Amino acid sequence: MAKKINKEQRLTFRMAQDDYEKLEQRCTEAGLSKSEYLRYLVRIPLATEENPESEHCILLDRKALNAMSRELTRWGYHYNQAVHAMNSINYYVARGTIDRDYIGTKAEEIEVELVTVNRNAERLVYELGQIQSLALVTDR
Repeated sequence: MAKKINKEQRLTFRMAQDDYEKLEQRCTEAGLSKSEYLRYLVRIPLATEENPESEHCILLDRKALNAMSRELTRWGYHYNQAVHAMNSINYYVARGTIDRDYIGTKAEEIEVELVTVNRNAERLVYELGQIQSLALVTDR
């Protein structure tokens, strides 16, 4: 069972109509009451606690992380297409219809680049997973 937090302080303030409408819209989109939404906003760190001198704190919601994950999946798709193209080149080289020396050199360069892209994509996927597992703002 979740621990109940005693909310002792009350806050009252005024805001412009357009700000209030934005607040209502964002609360509706988030499925939160105004109080819950504002409590979440207060809990957002201005700098990372591990590095208080940090100038910027980047906040990503799960929707943004999912979009980044989909983009990495697209990278994988393009990587597979490039490998398929290299296999096609190899097919024609094996049959002697393409200059082996020129294509061989280019194929090696392409392979090195693809290995680098794949290594970096795997690292990004891992780091995104790590970020996604962290909750900067929680219910407490």
